[in-house]
Amino acid sequence: MNVLVVDDEPIIRQGLRELVDWEHFGFTYAGDAEDGLEAYELIDTLHIDIVITDLIMPRMDGLALIRKLKECSRPISSVVLSCMDDFTYVKEAMKLGAKDYILKPTMEPESLMDILVGVKRDLEIQRNERREQGLRELELASTLQMQISTRLQAYLQLGVGEAELQAELFGTSAGSSRADAAAGSLVSLLLHTGASAATTGWRWTGCLAALPLAADSVLLLMPVAAAATDGGALAAAAALERAAQVRLATAPDWFIGAGVVLRRLQDVQPAAALHAQQLHERFYGVSRNRRIVLAPEAASTPTAALPYDIRSDLLRCIVHDNSEGYLHHADVLCARLREQRPEKERVLPFIQELLALAAGYARERGYAEIERYEELFVHNKALHPCTSFEQVKLFLLQAMSMLSEHQMALGNDQKHRSNNPFIRKVLTYMQENYASPISTSDMADHVRLSRSYLSDLYSKEMGESLSETLIRIRMEEAKRRLRAGEMKVYEVADAVGFPDAKTFAKTFKRVVGCSPKEFEKPN
Repeated sequence: MNVLVVDDEPIIRQGLRELVDWEHFGFTYAGDAEDGLEAYELIDTLHIDIVITDLIMPRMDGLALIRKLKECSRPISSVVLSCMDDFTYVKEAMKLGAKDYILKPTMEPESLMDILVGVKRDLEIQRNERREQGLRELELASTLQMQISTRLQAYLQLGVGEAELQAELFGTSAGSSRADAAAGSLVSLLLHTGASAATTGWRWTGCLAALPLAADSVLLLMPVAAAATDGGALAAAAALERAAQVRLATAPDWFIGAGVVLRRLQDVQPAAALHAQQLHERFYGVSRNRRIVLAPEAASTPTAALPYDIRSDLLRCIVHDNSEGYLHHADVLCARLREQRPEKERVLPFIQELLALAAGYARERGYAEIERYEELFVHNKALHPCTSFEQVKLFLLQAMSMLSEHQMALGNDQKHRSNNPFIRKVLTYMQENYASPISTSDMADHVRLSRSYLSDLYSKEMGESLSETLIRIRMEEAKRRLRAGEMKVYEVADAVGFPDAKTFAKTFKRVVGCSPKEFEKPN
């Protein structure tokens, strides 16, 4: 335990510091002070447990210091060491809480240690009793809080128990007017802990009810003064923020939502809607402040449709091995989600399903490292910790980039290498004449085989039809020319063998997954 010596005589302070073997008896000589005022300023800084003090000192005497020690939040014991042998001083010091009174002329180090050991024992007993009492009170408050929370949840979901809850939470009957209900007021607060710190098992000190609001989020109802206005809600949010800075020091994504003052049970449902809106705004917002405030009149965002059309275009690009296309559509999809702002609870499953479908199509196309992709982006529920839309967007783009890196496009030389001379000859013919309006009959005539025989042979050997290969060759060349940005769309259509720009655009959209205009725009 830490000991502080308070005496205006330097020789006394030095003697106690150097002549007593403090550590042998389980004490630490933490410091000393010249008077009570200096000593009181050191109490918390040095974490003092026992104060040995003189009585007659300048600025603040020993009796005043002992009186001030009673105001401390934790028990601190005091022992008087004085030349004053007047019983009046002894009586007053003991009345104020001093554990013993020692006269300097008769004090021996051994007797001082005997007294301090006893004081230490009593102080430990007092602190243990206080700690156990606090735990009992906390356990009782937690049990009551759980009971009220359960009944409040039943009321919000089923509308039962209104009269009892109104009386218990606000001290009034369910039919009382708002003015009458002002006798008891609560303030609503939102606490989002983030996935790295669960709310389960928390003991909400001073909280009457704690209701789950969303994933990793809880709605707290805290008592406030009867005359409190919405300023009371801000003050309560600030206090909870200070507590969370300690309790959630290692959780990166926690935040507090300031609510409103509630004066009747019917106010709880609108408060929950307000906090749900705060969660929504936080998910799509750019601010990462620990405390957020949203006006009570803020309207809820209407349910927005999820962009399944863009998701289909993205998946079509994977089927056709168009990495530029699915990277482009990933950006477009994220832009649409940010614009429409659907609920987080719908966005996360939507993106997770997209990633799983992408894995299936990529596996069919022979993409490399697909097992690693599934481990990172499909199976481990990595989207769950995302607390902002920017994190979701980054996650999706990382997944698409990994697919692009490991893509094994069907159009590369390895995939389409064949030892059959007829296949090799017809492939060369298509690569050299794609800009002309050639047909499967022209291909058959070129290799001097019947059209039906060549078509069957080619499909079995290459896994796709002659027409599909020709379209793919034309699309690859079209993408190259569009990417260069030197030709108009209609010029590209003519250069790759299409009769008109409309037919080209329709084919390009079907194969690539986006229009030529969209493709040529920078991501």
